[in-house]
Amino acid sequence: MNIKDNSVPSSTADERFDLVRLALLGLLVCLAAISTQSYWIDELCTVWKAVQPTVTDWWQAMRAEGDSMLQIPFYELYAWAWEKLAGSGEFAMRAGNVPWFLLGLITLATALPRQSLRRWCVALALLFSPFAWYYLNEARPYAMQIGAGCMVFAALYQLGQGQAEAPLCERRWVVILCSGSLLLAGSGMLAMLWLGAYWAGAIFSTQKKRLLQLAKNYWGWWVLTFGLLFILGLYYLWTLSIGARATSAGTTDVKNIMFIFYELFGFTGFGPGRLEIRYGGLAVFRQWLPWLAIYGIILAFLLASGCRQLIRDYRVRTLRAWLVAFALVLGFILAVGFKVHFRVLGRHCAPLLPLILFVQGVGLATWLNRGKFSWRLLAALFLGTCLVSDANVRFGGRHAKDDYRDAARLGREALSQGQSVWWSAEIQGAWVYHMAVTTQPTNSRAAFVIINPELASLQALPKPDLVLLSKPDLYDGQGAIQFYLKQNNYRLAQKLSAFTVWRRQ
Repeated sequence: MNIKDNSVPSSTADERFDLVRLALLGLLVCLAAISTQSYWIDELCTVWKAVQPTVTDWWQAMRAEGDSMLQIPFYELYAWAWEKLAGSGEFAMRAGNVPWFLLGLITLATALPRQSLRRWCVALALLFSPFAWYYLNEARPYAMQIGAGCMVFAALYQLGQGQAEAPLCERRWVVILCSGSLLLAGSGMLAMLWLGAYWAGAIFSTQKKRLLQLAKNYWGWWVLTFGLLFILGLYYLWTLSIGARATSAGTTDVKNIMFIFYELFGFTGFGPGRLEIRYGGLAVFRQWLPWLAIYGIILAFLLASGCRQLIRDYRVRTLRAWLVAFALVLGFILAVGFKVHFRVLGRHCAPLLPLILFVQGVGLATWLNRGKFSWRLLAALFLGTCLVSDANVRFGGRHAKDDYRDAARLGREALSQGQSVWWSAEIQGAWVYHMAVTTQPTNSRAAFVIINPELASLQALPKPDLVLLSKPDLYDGQGAIQFYLKQNNYRLAQKLSAFTVWRRQ
């Protein structure tokens, strides 16, 4: 990348003070974003492996499941180590995202000159990002991917300047690039594809002389990094060969593509919850259209301003290379999702977030540089609407996670009273929340796990006193349990997030 920068170098002390302030702001955001809500399905799968006592037990749990968890190896191993340090509580496990978020924030800010307004605007775009807030609050690899993506983008940005000095020496940026690349690639198989987009965009937009200079000066780092990436690629091929796949509950279509951008650009807090979207489709957006439209108009103006400024600052070759590289990777991921019936969501594009934040930050800086009150008001309005979206994502009831904790509590209470219980939900939710479960319907001391049964098989079972049913499309695909409950006059006793609680009349 090449861009003009007329800022004056800052002192080391001022630089450190600036970064400390940013880190404190980042920590406040993390404390606000992370909750003690119940784990939901994907988090439960992470936590169950994390609580295994040894690395051997952790790997055996990974292999026993044999699904897409094998394809996020660095994060799963990190979660196991973090649990030994912080414990398995909801807040404690999600707090494992804090180091990655702060690392990404500080690295991204350090890549931009201290006196540049862009530093603070890009940092604010990350601090206020509803997408970042959402995934800070999940014990999943996406905060790691955001942090590692920021490292890779920041390093490529700095190395593309041709500056060997401030804010860090060239060698340090090479180390940051190599370590960020390995972290990003190891955080997920899809993340490795996004890493390829970053490298391709940088290589095809950088002058040949600069590339040769970097290749010659740091060839040892490149050999080591690409060697490890090659080994990691072989590992991912092995996981595919043994059938490791994500859930096939859904596929990629036009609505999915819209939802990817809906998530990434921060609309989530202004719209319906995911459960409403899951079962209601596009119709559930109707009542939220005014808020979505207001935010969308402000965002569109901001992105347009950012893009216009980038066109002024960068060569056409640079912009074209980055655009084509990321468009090809996104197109490939969407095509695979369509072909193998895998639902691509915004979280699968988490490594793309640093680019979006950069464009937003450039747009904000452009508005503020104009000096007029109206433009400053518009910048404040954008950040304010982002903050509203953040607050809705964090505190809004419609965005609450699947309530496995309370569902398991109800199951435990029923079992303690000698009642029989059916558990039609993720079995690891029962394990994590300490409810005894069994696959033998005659065991009265444990809840009977019953997933996607046929109606005929239900008729032969003793009638349960309590049925805990979650997400019928996943756990009652044929509708047999729902038909059985209606046929036998069970009453809906309670609704929890993503759960219905049924009791015998």
